[in-house]
Amino acid sequence: MNVKLCSKCDVEIPLKRVKMGYLDCVKCSDVESYGFVNIINHKTGNTVQPMPKKQADAINKFGDRKRFGTVLKGGSKSYTYNPKKTYSAPSLAQIGSPKLFEKVGEEAMYLLENNGFDTASLYIDKEVEKYNISSSQAFRLRQIMQVFAQ
Repeated sequence: MNVKLCSKCDVEIPLKRVKMGYLDCVKCSDVESYGFVNIINHKTGNTVQPMPKKQADAINKFGDRKRFGTVLKGGSKSYTYNPKKTYSAPSLAQIGSPKLFEKVGEEAMYLLENNGFDTASLYIDKEVEKYNISSSQAFRLRQIMQVFAQ
């Protein structure tokens, strides 16, 4: 059998990893791992947004149930109980809503017509950073803008 060794630490690399084209073991790899964020559009219409693991972990941290106040920790049902001084992010339920997508799309088209593709694209990037639209919606908007920019 043909065994491949990591190019950095000489540890045996699993055959499936070699077939995918990797030359390093998982520990030595510099490829960034991926995470995901659940995008809740409706009770039966959810999607998953892949993104870099650090970014996904930061967003998912705010949706973690243990961040909310509880009777067990403070003896109060008050919503103001916050022992670790944690604060919540914008509601994930609003990310990528059709209303926000339409609003961002209208502004992007206005910027495309008046200021050009680059300015409109920067605006879309900022709206993704503000969690108003998802990255897949940003991709769709750029595809639409490319048709009109020609």
